[in-house]
Amino acid sequence: MKLLVLLLSLSVCSAQASQDTTLAQKDTTLPSQTDTLFAKRDTMSRKVSGVDTVVVYSSSDSIVYSLSTRNMTLFGKGDIQYRQMRLKAEEVDINWDTAIMNARGVPDTSDTAHAATLPAAGKPKPMQQYRGTPVMVDGGEEYRGFKLGYNFKTQKGKIDVGDTEIDGGYYHGEAIKKVARDILFVEDGRYTTCDAPEPHYYFFSPKMKVVTQDKVVAEPVYLYIADVPVFALPFGVFPNKSGRRSGIITPAYGEDSRRGRFLSHLGYYWLINDYMDWNIRGDGYTKGGWALYSDHRYALRYYFSGSISGEYKKLHTGEENDPDRTMEEAYRVNIVHHQDIDPTTRIDANFTFASNNSYLTTNNLQQALEQAIFSNATLSKYWEGTPNNASINVSRSQNLQNGNITEVLPSLSFNRSQSYPFRPSKKGLGFGAEGTETRWYELIGYSYGAAFSNNRARLKTIVSGVQTGVPGLTTTQEEFQRDNRQTLSQNISVNASPKLGYFTITPSVSFQDNRTYTQNFVPKLKSDSSGTEIVKVTDRLAVGSFSSGISASTRFYGIFQPNVFGISSIRHTVNPSLSFTYSKQVYEHDLPPRSMLASFNVGNLFEMKTAPEFGDTATEGKKIQLLNLGAGISYNFAADSLNFSEIGLSFRTDIANVVNISGNSNFNLYKFDESIGRPVNKFLINEEGRLARMTSFGINLSTTLSGERQKREAPPTGAQLAAAEEDTTGTVRGQGRPSGYYGVFSEEEPDLSIPWSLTLAWDFTESKVPNARSRRSNVHGSLSFNLTENWKISVSGSYDMINKELAAPSVTIYRDLHCWEMNFNWIPLGTYRSFNFEIRIKAPQLHDIKITKQRSSRSIY
Repeated sequence: MKLLVLLLSLSVCSAQASQDTTLAQKDTTLPSQTDTLFAKRDTMSRKVSGVDTVVVYSSSDSIVYSLSTRNMTLFGKGDIQYRQMRLKAEEVDINWDTAIMNARGVPDTSDTAHAATLPAAGKPKPMQQYRGTPVMVDGGEEYRGFKLGYNFKTQKGKIDVGDTEIDGGYYHGEAIKKVARDILFVEDGRYTTCDAPEPHYYFFSPKMKVVTQDKVVAEPVYLYIADVPVFALPFGVFPNKSGRRSGIITPAYGEDSRRGRFLSHLGYYWLINDYMDWNIRGDGYTKGGWALYSDHRYALRYYFSGSISGEYKKLHTGEENDPDRTMEEAYRVNIVHHQDIDPTTRIDANFTFASNNSYLTTNNLQQALEQAIFSNATLSKYWEGTPNNASINVSRSQNLQNGNITEVLPSLSFNRSQSYPFRPSKKGLGFGAEGTETRWYELIGYSYGAAFSNNRARLKTIVSGVQTGVPGLTTTQEEFQRDNRQTLSQNISVNASPKLGYFTITPSVSFQDNRTYTQNFVPKLKSDSSGTEIVKVTDRLAVGSFSSGISASTRFYGIFQPNVFGISSIRHTVNPSLSFTYSKQVYEHDLPPRSMLASFNVGNLFEMKTAPEFGDTATEGKKIQLLNLGAGISYNFAADSLNFSEIGLSFRTDIANVVNISGNSNFNLYKFDESIGRPVNKFLINEEGRLARMTSFGINLSTTLSGERQKREAPPTGAQLAAAEEDTTGTVRGQGRPSGYYGVFSEEEPDLSIPWSLTLAWDFTESKVPNARSRRSNVHGSLSFNLTENWKISVSGSYDMINKELAAPSVTIYRDLHCWEMNFNWIPLGTYRSFNFEIRIKAPQLHDIKITKQRSSRSIY
């Protein structure tokens, strides 16, 4: 047996290879004399003439080989392996001279439920009545069909009535020819990204060319939805490449009652390289007005990432001479950067610059509601193994309603956190070593901080009394005051925390130096009231303060063990603290203020412990926090009146981890004199017989409930697998959507595994000061639930109970349509009343195929 196999191998290796590279059908004319070899479940390898590697084959039934024709047939679960290609089929023929392989399935006589009927255009033939039909995997791509031919030398092949999956796309054709390693020709082809047995949609074309990892070209092309033709195009080009790629951003089309018909977000996405991309988009209106948008992103994993985004809008309504013509010109620029320079140094920046009317022209509800911009950039550094750290910060705050701008350019700070100079440098030699006592001087610590800031502000100012030229008639004039301030401050503190019995005593001494220089340019009315003038005002101030103090704190407990209703014990922890501080300015001004302040605070914590289940001695009961209650008051010995501060109370509890309740209140001990509008130095207990009056009160209740997460067994789609593969590359990645996607919705798909979720909150605050009474009460809520396993509805909003107004209500409906998805967002009330509707294909390579409808009462779109 072994000798015969060796002779066969030598015979095939010495044969001359055929130069015909075309596909050949199986030769059914065999010589009258054949030499055969039968091998039950045999596995062998063979070096094919003209092929540079070994072909490994096996079968479960038999292998028949003809010495005269060099044809071999595998019967019963044939398995062929060649390079990255692997083929499985019920019957396989191989001609070792031509290196051509043909594979096929065999009729399944046990399947009588399916008849061999002809398919409709673009529909696959029923393959259930055959078994062992060829399945070939080549380079990660899978090919299926009734019959399959393959040339080992040219690596070309043909499939009769085949199906292929490449990068999340499914191809079906009456005939599929592989003419090169990455090129397929498909006859009567169908392309879809739907993995259902009966696809919900597909593109059909009599001629189709597939370039793997690139594109699909078809002519003509017909879109079928639920087997119904929807539209036809003379040709179509579909992307066939996973991950990001350059290309045109498909616009949305619509009509606006004020600005006419429009194209929205028409643009181009440019994949610069694996680490950065850029896009530009534009809006255009037939009645006038346009807008430009641009985004540039970059990222290098573990090092830095960031983006630069900008928009410019020039929108108008009406003709130039119309009395109601409006003109809106707005811009917005956002810069984000994060970089880890080394393990101890990092940069974080998020800066936004915008025109004051930018929130009026946006269709982003979040931007429209904020109406204020906060920007910040920080370079931070700490020194490993030391308590030292430093930072440089620049910040900017812009109020879009009144135009006020405040900036810090820059602020520098250095801090050395609590350090203990008298402790040994290594553990085990003194402080903290087992069996040694802590010496009193080892408890002495100090901290140091220094900071410099350069502040400037641009504040709107109203100047009254400006003459108008009409006798006796004046007007007001809007100006901007510009303030500049530089501040340098240093502070050092020394403290210790020895323990005396049950008390911890903490004496402390600190010194602070502050130096400020201001230069303000203030608009004022001219002496003749003819207009305004700018007056420069400068000032220097140096203030030093010295303070010392001592504090004492302890902790004691009370335990009650009822042993009823599953309650093992209730513990009350009391943490009182008393402190005394003295501070005084040491230079600048003739009357330096001083302060001698005594403060008393007490914290109360109530906890409950449940009893373990009966008979369970291995586990302990659960510990539940019932209530956290705190109170505090201080007394200023240096004040000439009203020495006592207000009493402050705060509480917080979490009932069974379901309802969170927190609140605070303040009480004043002194009588309020309404005639002068402030408290006077008379105690309420003496004047009115009550201890204190409430000056403020606040409470907040919130709860979040949700159903138990359900397991969804649906396998990941091709698009999800492609996204997961892309996520491992370390390149720029989008947030839930492929880069370059600019549809109506940019949020991630909702989590359908949570059947329902409810969040409710109520907050109430009240100021009870007689001359400044105010009250605020709001209810916030959001509800999301799955109507079915594919429908998700979300509702959110808030209600002002004082003004009886709804604020920013929103309704979102999502429908999972298997290979499609639907989103509907509706804001029914308010200035930003609008709705957005969109149905799109899920697959990222076809995300531009969508139906959208948008409308806004403000005619933004």
